[in-house]
Amino acid sequence: MIKRIQDLLPSWLTKKTANLTPPDLEVHESGVASTPDGAMDYFWAQLTERENGQTFSGYRIVRLLQVRAIPVEARSDAGLLQKMRSVLRGLGGAKVNLAYLAAGIFDDPPLGIIQCYGVISFDPDRETAVRQSLRDQTALEAALKGQYRQLRLEPVSSRVANWLYQALNYMPHALVTVGHPDPRENSRTGNHNLQNPLIAGDQAAQGYSLQQNEILYRGMAALSEEFLLMVLAYSVPLNLIGSLLAGYAQETAIWASQQTGVRSASFGVSLPAMLSGALAENVSQAYGQNSGESQTEGLAHTDGLSESEGKATTIGHTTTQGWSHSVSKGTAVSEGTAISDGTAVTDGHSETSSSSHTSGHSSSVSGGNSHTESNGWNVGASAGIKDVPIIGGLLDAIGLSEPKVSVGYNSGVADTSMSGWSEGSMSSSTSGSASTDSHAETVSHSVTKSNSVTHSESESWGESGSVSDSIANTESESTTKSQADTKSTAQTKSAGESLSSGLGRSVSNGLSVGIAPSFSIGNSAQWQNDPAMLVTEIMRVQERLLKTASIEGAFYTDVYTLARTERGLQALMGLIPESFQGTEEVVTGVQCRTLAEAEQEYIRAHARAWTPSTRVEAIPGAISGYMDSTLLTMLQLAAYTAPGVFEQGTALTTQEETPQFAFYPEMPGEVVLGKQFSVETGSLTGALLRLSRERHFHTAFIGDTGFGKTVAAETLAQGSTLSWHYRTIILDFGQGWRKALNWPGIQGRVDIRQLFPGAKRPLRWNFLQIPKRIEVGRYRTLVAELFANAGQMGPRQLGFMRRALTDLYSQEGVLLGNIEDYFNQKIKPLEERIAKLKRESRQLEEDIRSLDRQKDKLKGKSDERSQEQFIEAANQQRKKQAEWQDKLRQAEQANEQVLRLRNRRDQLLVVSSLEANWLDVEPGLSIHELAPEEQQELSVHRSGRASVKTWIGILREYYEEVSRKGDQASRTSLEGILLRLEQFEEGQMLRQYGPGDDAIAIENLGLLCPPGQEEDPWGVTVVEGGAEMDEFAKAALFSLLAAVVYGDAVVRRRETLAGMRFPPLQIFFEEANKVLSGVGGNAGSDSEKKGANVSAIWESMWRDARKYDIYLHLMAQTVSQLPPGILASCANVFVFQTKNALDRDLILPHLGKSEKGIVNTEYKRYLARIPKSFAIAKLGYSAEVLDLEPALIQPNMLRVSEPSDADILIHLERNQ
Repeated sequence: MIKRIQDLLPSWLTKKTANLTPPDLEVHESGVASTPDGAMDYFWAQLTERENGQTFSGYRIVRLLQVRAIPVEARSDAGLLQKMRSVLRGLGGAKVNLAYLAAGIFDDPPLGIIQCYGVISFDPDRETAVRQSLRDQTALEAALKGQYRQLRLEPVSSRVANWLYQALNYMPHALVTVGHPDPRENSRTGNHNLQNPLIAGDQAAQGYSLQQNEILYRGMAALSEEFLLMVLAYSVPLNLIGSLLAGYAQETAIWASQQTGVRSASFGVSLPAMLSGALAENVSQAYGQNSGESQTEGLAHTDGLSESEGKATTIGHTTTQGWSHSVSKGTAVSEGTAISDGTAVTDGHSETSSSSHTSGHSSSVSGGNSHTESNGWNVGASAGIKDVPIIGGLLDAIGLSEPKVSVGYNSGVADTSMSGWSEGSMSSSTSGSASTDSHAETVSHSVTKSNSVTHSESESWGESGSVSDSIANTESESTTKSQADTKSTAQTKSAGESLSSGLGRSVSNGLSVGIAPSFSIGNSAQWQNDPAMLVTEIMRVQERLLKTASIEGAFYTDVYTLARTERGLQALMGLIPESFQGTEEVVTGVQCRTLAEAEQEYIRAHARAWTPSTRVEAIPGAISGYMDSTLLTMLQLAAYTAPGVFEQGTALTTQEETPQFAFYPEMPGEVVLGKQFSVETGSLTGALLRLSRERHFHTAFIGDTGFGKTVAAETLAQGSTLSWHYRTIILDFGQGWRKALNWPGIQGRVDIRQLFPGAKRPLRWNFLQIPKRIEVGRYRTLVAELFANAGQMGPRQLGFMRRALTDLYSQEGVLLGNIEDYFNQKIKPLEERIAKLKRESRQLEEDIRSLDRQKDKLKGKSDERSQEQFIEAANQQRKKQAEWQDKLRQAEQANEQVLRLRNRRDQLLVVSSLEANWLDVEPGLSIHELAPEEQQELSVHRSGRASVKTWIGILREYYEEVSRKGDQASRTSLEGILLRLEQFEEGQMLRQYGPGDDAIAIENLGLLCPPGQEEDPWGVTVVEGGAEMDEFAKAALFSLLAAVVYGDAVVRRRETLAGMRFPPLQIFFEEANKVLSGVGGNAGSDSEKKGANVSAIWESMWRDARKYDIYLHLMAQTVSQLPPGILASCANVFVFQTKNALDRDLILPHLGKSEKGIVNTEYKRYLARIPKSFAIAKLGYSAEVLDLEPALIQPNMLRVSEPSDADILIHLERNQ
């Protein structure tokens, strides 16, 4: 049958193969051109081509772009081939010749699959060819990126270029692929609803396979066989395709007319002549009806099981406080002398055992008032060693003078009022045993003299409270089983009708002459030319392809494949048809042509020169006149050249597209923050993100370490300071901001200070000195709270520090209203001790007299017993005399302390001569007569003497006191405080942060001005924390510094209303979560909720600052550790890569995205993969809603050098 078809085919359809290796190509020279930085620029070849008797000499230039990333969405894109079809239409219209390369590199280095798109240009002049290739590459890149959103194309690396050059020259095995591929227009990830192609129609056949070039890549990668697939596509002019279509249509019509015909023969004899004619007409009609019915039943059974567990923890906390107040006054006059001698011996033994269990609940409310009046007498006695009459000779023997007695009177009134409420529950079990043996011997002798006049006034406060905590834990568990049975029934009925009709007509006539009787014989038959029908069908398919090509264009396409081994070649021969042949009706299916050795060398030579084969098959007018080329429509060529979604290679295919972000090409503003990224093209643009002063607000720079927070913050700091003349203070937790010294435009207005001890340019600051514009009591509380917050301490520790600061500022006369109370509280216990010592002295005097009388009675007796009693009495008397003298000495020392305290109190209650000079008031003026602003100045001046060493010493006194009382909880709290604070009283730290005339007023930090510009203070001050300093110390000092500067600026803002000039203030907090929330460390803390005690301070600062022209900017890695309310006050946000899930949930609402449900999930995922140095920027302070959408940017980097310590010293000392 095939032979018959071939015999019937005309000569022009008979294939006549020409020379298998024609001398159509001569390569004179070739190579790879590189860019100045060493990357590949283009491949080039100087060559001569011969075709159809013509010779072409010149340069062929090939430029390649390597596919670096294909968004993962391409896997589910059913329009992947249609997009490539559109790309090819554009290239055909621009007359660009396409090169597509796919290489498998699996050895040294194992890069996997490489995909490259390139353009081919040819011209006799090399420079002209190079320029043409640049223009064509621009068209190619634009077409690809226009269709494939966020497709990443990069220049080919020198390593890949070298591999390609080596493969083209040394891979020994070549393969040619011809035929029409079957485009499979489905998503690469598949559709589970596709029908079975063996039982369904054409629609299912379209889904026969979901992938194409991916099958080829996967198969070769599985074998680790290196290969190079090259597709060379040269556009064909539309007029040529039109002419070919017209000629082909004529040939098709000829073959179509020869598909069927009729043969007939007849014989007859008749004598008469007859003329006959006939006319016939017929009409037909048919009617059909069909119906069908189907029934479906279904039965389902479902079992379910669910288990749930729950756990709850409840914590309760109750605090009760009460207070009392008492005032007492008294006057006492006493004199006395006492002598005592004594010896005491005590032995004792005790044993104790106990066991108890107690539980209960109590609730009480108490209140009361009391009034107490007291009156008392005191009596004093004195004696001395003088010449006085001797009673019975005994006083002369011990050297005592005659006792003198003094009498005094005192009275007091006390009123007490208190109320309280407490509730608690307790349960305790106690058991114990003790055995004690004791022995003591005491010998004492004292002589005491006293003479005192005492005036006392005291006032005391008392506080009482109770705290109870409760914890409840609840656990629950449940198991649920479910079962369901479902039965369904469905019935379907169908019916149809058909109607057909036909009309026919025939006419016949003839003439016969014969002899009668006569007869005739006739025969007719219809024939069918099957070979002609087959040829017609093939030509109709070709005609349809040409018709499509005439509309959108076509490419002559050569597909070459090189392999390193025969094994790889054999794999390619199977994989290529598997990948690209399908069920679509095509003229010639995809087939790999086996080549002889000479043919392989011929194909390799053309591949090296990026030149199509010119071997012809003599089929004039056919769809393809070349042996190794196929005329492909755009969609067919797209099957070969669409990006392969294959991950094992240099093209990343698993990454999502960058989500949608706004693009603002015309933003107003003086400060340039960065360049905007286009999500449409997937590339950085020249459009600038700008900030105007009207949209300047508190700013948060958020992201993991190392992704560019500081770079963006530096840009804002430099730009805003230079453009708007701000007073900018940088709290640098490390030392990464010193480059500000070299920032452009602000030379001479930069200062750098360092917190750490031993610094070259230390911040000399007595942080206990009261700032000029902050009230004393408020500053005392501020210091205590911020230090407690920095160490994440609890309320008990905060109370101890605040109380110690109160004592410190009182004894230095800083808390003016507390001086009298403080000193009176110190004097009162001393006076009470003096009174007690005097009472004990009088008792000792009485004991001494009693012993005198006892000895008088025994003096005249000579018996041994009496003599022993006399000696014993004398010994006791000597001990009591020594004790009496010790009591008097202690009373005298206490009295001296009282006098010193009174003198100090009286000094602090009036203005000294030195203080009067700079206050411009009269010396000796009572501090209570000063005006409020004068009192503030006086407190500021006196606080300059306050020392952190004294503060720590007071805390140590508390520690010793609670240790004596056995208060373990307070002792632990104080240990935690001391462990954190003790570093401030040591060496360099004390010199840097202690009192002294060289300490600066920290509230003036950042007011910088070159000589002659004192009226315009602005600039940048960087305060470095450094790595040499403990994190607690840095957090405490930075937080206090920020609070002082902020509080001072608030007051200055009011002063500007009166005409004074101060620049706007902005503070940058590096490592803001540490400064604002504190650091734990290893020291003890009684806080359960770390850093929660001062969050209101920071929240109010961020909430209220802008109304005072103050701007607060933070840099933080962990948003969840910031105090609540801070981030909400930052209208401007720059978000860098953030991987913590909790932090991402907190960030999304600030970007205007939802953190819950299934919407905006692409933004949450993107936060974890924002590239380094890129940020999502939202400038949220605007009245125009169109301005509020976030943009994706790359912040500008200030490229300046980082100065050393020596550079800083030289520069700043020169400019001072």
